Amino acid sequence: MQRMFTCAFGMVLTLTLFAQQDKGIERVRAALLKDKPYKAITLSQHVISKNDTPAVVLALRADAHNRIGKYDLALSEAQRARKELPMDVDVRAQLMGAFLGLGMADSALAVALENAAPNEMYLLRKGLAHQQVNEPSKALAVFDEGVRSFPNSAALVRNRGAAYALAGDSAKARMDLDRAIELGPRDPVNYNHRGYYRYALFGDHARAIKDMDRAIKLDPNYGYAFSNRGWSRYKLGETGKAVKDLKLAARKNPGNSYVYRSLGIIDLDAGNTAAACTHFTEAISRGFTRYHGPEVQALMDKHCAGGEPVTVPTPVAPKPAVPPSNAPGGAPEKSNAP
Repeated sequence: MQRMFTCAFGMVLTLTLFAQQDKGIERVRAALLKDKPYKAITLSQHVISKNDTPAVVLALRADAHNRIGKYDLALSEAQRARKELPMDVDVRAQLMGAFLGLGMADSALAVALENAAPNEMYLLRKGLAHQQVNEPSKALAVFDEGVRSFPNSAALVRNRGAAYALAGDSAKARMDLDRAIELGPRDPVNYNHRGYYRYALFGDHARAIKDMDRAIKLDPNYGYAFSNRGWSRYKLGETGKAVKDLKLAARKNPGNSYVYRSLGIIDLDAGNTAAACTHFTEAISRGFTRYHGPEVQALMDKHCAGGEPVTVPTPVAPKPAVPPSNAPGGAPEKSNAP
């Protein structure tokens, strides 16, 4: 009788521990649903400290680290989770997010699954990975699948709009970018995307600035919106305001290499080659080539000898090609909208 009682007590204790673990995991999920990654990390640590580390918690904590830009930690957590859940779509989504954050889009695609079950974050990141490695048709195919499966996902809709814009299809881009704002009118990223991909990319910088203004009003610390607004102000000849915005962007988002690219081009336009080379060097050191391609390296090769400034005639800032309103091709391949 005593032995039976002991076994029964052990079973009850085990079930209680599992129930507590489940509650802890749900608290982590709830924090992420409210977009509170730091709280999610703290809550996940409570779960891990009381039990063996379940892979699902590692995946959730990887998600939290991806959201705050700690991509190396996200990658470590996701790789640990993958050992126990090798075919889990959520785990693969976090692996892809970490690789994308580290500028390793090829590695992100290498962990993609064949015939994966529909998953919003997974499809978003797979599409972005194809976009980063300059596979626009594949990116569009993935975003199309994503929007079909998750028609109310502002993130998938706006990124499909961006893909259309990069392909030169302004009509479809306009529809998606406007729709994203309808789906998420309080999300500053939607306005930043529309400002860049619907307006700035096609030369309408005045309206681009209005959207960046909205994004900044919603999030005064949105460094990418300051960066994009600065570039549009420069293109309209408002150089002083442009430089102010770009310097603000550098303080709010120091890792944004595009800021230093833009400051360097403004310096070249003003004939200040020494300052331009300094900014180009900073852009390269912050990963511009890895994330955005060879543009800055080409400017360095042309205007800076071994990273040191050389005297050249004052150049005119290059103007991006503006594709016809609805024609394929011709749009720049890289962007600065997150």
